[in-house]
Amino acid sequence: MQNLRSSAFKWKDGQVYLAKCAEPLPIRWSRQLPQNCVPSTITVKLDPSGRWSVSLRVNDPRDLKLNSVTKQVGIDLGIISLVTTSDGETVANPKNH
Repeated sequence: MQNLRSSAFKWKDGQVYLAKCAEPLPIRWSRQLPQNCVPSTITVKLDPSGRWSVSLRVNDPRDLKLNSVTKQVGIDLGIISLVTTSDGETVANPKNH
């Protein structure tokens, strides 16, 4: 595993360039980076099956705090219904269809 600091990669126009590489990495993004965020650290991994993965660390300045709630709900996991809540809501089991 390699943790590369900002001196080992470059972020330009939404593309990641590793140090000494002229071409950007051909990344298949799993999600978009938050707007106005620039990566500060990159982690490059090679798994045993030969697949590479890249993780980017960003500092997100948005305030994403959740509002506090006072309601509590119990859940029951079952076979016929995947989930039944204490307030009567049910979620069907996809394997039971």
